[in-house]
Parts: sequence; C-alpha cells; structure tokens
Amino acid sequence: MTITLVRVDDRVIHGQIVARWSRFKPCNGILVIDDNIAQNPIQKKIFTNAAPTGVKVGVFTVNESIEKIKKAIDSKKSYFLIVKTPITLQKILEKGGDFGTDINVGPISAKVNGKTIAKNVTISEVEKSAFDFLEINGKNIQFQLIPDEKAAKWSRVKQNF
Repeated sequence: MTITLVRVDDRVIHGQIVARWSRFKPCNGILVIDDNIAQNPIQKKIFTNAAPTGVKVGVFTVNESIEKIKKAIDSKKSYFLIVKTPITLQKILEKGGDFGTDINVGPISAKVNGKTIAKNVTISEVEKSAFDFLEINGKNIQFQLIPDEKAAKWSRVKQNF
C-alpha cells in the first residue's frame, strides 16, 4: 500500500509510536532502518518485540532498506519507516531509495556539540546538513512529537540552530 509515516526518532519504537502514531495512521508493519541496530542481535530482538500485537517489525541496514522499502510500497499493507537520525534518510536517498515526501521528526536526544532546535530535539552540524539535504531534495520535514501536537516545519525550526 504505502509508507504511512516516515519518522526520525532516536528512541525508534516506544510508547509514542505504539500508543499514538499507530492509532493515528494505518500501520501493519514497521521498517527500522539503522546499520548498528541491524547488526546487533540483542537490539534487533528488542525492537522486533516492541511493536503492538499484529504489527510486524523488520530491522534492516541502509543497503538492505532500498529493496525493503520498494517491497513495502508495492504491497497491500501500510508501513512505518523509522530511523534514528536524518543522516540515514540522506543515505537512503543517495542510494536511490524512495520513501515518499513527508518526514516526521520526533525526539532526538541531547549530545555533545549538539544544539537544541525544538522541544526534545537536539541536532549536530552533520544532522543539520542532512535535514538541509532532504529539504533541497523535495522532502517536507515536520517536527511533531505526537499526532495531536502542532507540527513545525524545518524551514522555521532550523532558525534555532
């Protein structure tokens, strides 16, 4: 069917995803794209078991994601695509992946040399560059922690960097 939610969220699958977003947008499966998680059997198992009943989770590397995203879009089911950082979405685009136009940004935790640009969102210079790359490539980037919260566009939020 389609990818109903593309989300940048460094907590990946958690209460906001399970309790809020999966009720707001259709979701039969979740594609987690992260090279580190995909190569760590313990983390992979944790996230695979974190989804609500009836929602399948696949954890893939960026390289694997290109084909998995295409299969998800071509299927009759609806999927969430979740990444920990906008850098992953940039890599997917650079490798020819197509995940649609809209990107939702959830929490990105504080880090050394990071700058807080929105509620619960702290990004590095490299992550800022990735958001700029995504915007230049036609992506609509919205910062919104939960569905009933007002979204803020990247064009406005990046002024806080």
